[in-house]
Amino acid sequence: MKLRGQLNLLLLATALVPFIATSLFSYQLNRVAKEESSNHLESMIVAKSISRTLNQNAQMFDGSAKELGRLALKQHENVQLGLYSKDRALQFQSSSEEGGFATHLTPEAMFSNLYSWQSSDSAYIYKEPIFLQDQIAGYFELHFDKSGIRKETKEVYMLTILFFLITVGITLFIVQHWFKRNMLVPFAWMKAEMDEVAYGKQNRTTPVKRGRTEVGQLMGNFANMAAHLRAIDAQKQSDDEDRKKLIAAISHDLRTPLTSIRAYAEGMNAHPDKREEYSKVILAKTEYMQRLIEDLLIFSQVHSTSFSLSLKKVDAEELVELLFDGYDLEKEQLRLSTSMEIEPAEVDADAGRLVQVMDNLVTNAICYSPEGGAISLYATNKQSCLPPFVERTNEQRLYIFVKDEGQGIPSGVQRQLFDPFFQVEQARSQTNDKGVGLGLSICRELIHQHGGTIDVYSSPPHGSTFFFSIPCIKTEGGNE
Repeated sequence: MKLRGQLNLLLLATALVPFIATSLFSYQLNRVAKEESSNHLESMIVAKSISRTLNQNAQMFDGSAKELGRLALKQHENVQLGLYSKDRALQFQSSSEEGGFATHLTPEAMFSNLYSWQSSDSAYIYKEPIFLQDQIAGYFELHFDKSGIRKETKEVYMLTILFFLITVGITLFIVQHWFKRNMLVPFAWMKAEMDEVAYGKQNRTTPVKRGRTEVGQLMGNFANMAAHLRAIDAQKQSDDEDRKKLIAAISHDLRTPLTSIRAYAEGMNAHPDKREEYSKVILAKTEYMQRLIEDLLIFSQVHSTSFSLSLKKVDAEELVELLFDGYDLEKEQLRLSTSMEIEPAEVDADAGRLVQVMDNLVTNAICYSPEGGAISLYATNKQSCLPPFVERTNEQRLYIFVKDEGQGIPSGVQRQLFDPFFQVEQARSQTNDKGVGLGLSICRELIHQHGGTIDVYSSPPHGSTFFFSIPCIKTEGGNE
């Protein structure tokens, strides 16, 4: 339910509480009033009956007022009767309690309110003269007890107040619980999340249940924003770590060839006969430094937010021919073989960037291949032609494989090969200038931006196979 609907429901419930309490109180009062009216009517009937009995037997008044009173109350036990003489002196009272009837009434007290009903806190009072042959023989006064009605009225008041207090208490509890659940707890959680993010803490606060209200949606959006900020902060920390590693790697990998260049340059003056040999070493070191700087530039480019590929539709077979072309391994004393099995298809590719990927993979294969070894380049977009170690997919993809006959890569480090600055230990020797470990990281980033994947399969000591794939586009006469 929406927050507005819940608030309206709460307001309605809060407004209904006094209405229900008032209605209940009014109902009980009406019931008591009806009961009181019924008792009053019954009292009038009883008073009429007693008046008739007293007037019919008025001759007994002077001789035996006590017997006359008992006769009048014979069928009316719940009434108190007082008989007064003509001079207003009490002759008989049915109640044994003192103070029930006055022992003597003044003329004003006796003659006021005759034939009229009076009400006190505890009783209805009725007075009337008794006639004997058209002469006043005396007076009678009736008291009808209404303590039961009074008690019931008090009970109604107490029950109504109790009901009102309980209902108000329950309503306040529900309102407080609703505000705590839908307002206080969510906003306290968001404040804690803000503090966590503001102070750069990565640990999450205890999650709270999110409802379907606007506050719940706000919490969801806020949680997503906090997660995004944490991811940005984590990425920033990772970038800082990479920057530190980059500086350390550059310091190490540039200092070594620079030291060698300086030593060989000084040696050229000391050993003129070895000048040609030393110049070749200096040239090799400068080429290595150039490759290193190029890797650093490319790494910075592909990780820049402004970096983007220049994608164009390219025929798959033509792209493979471009990628396989230009490699002459004879001077490396290595053999090169190429093969492809390509169905008609196109790919969205930045050919220049894929050439960089291919150069990196082939260069790695050359570095780790033994003298006289072979490097194999293979391409296919047929599922049936894929090696068993490649995971099959439902979409058509172009796969490129680069296989060497080196010592292979331990399984424990294969997943780390594509991380920045990671190098297999034997590749870090000073005699083999292998770089700072950015080549495969650059390859992964470029392939991912093509919507592709890159991986390695190696089973030491039987060499390694690096392979990547990019999606194909359906063409007429081909499969998707």
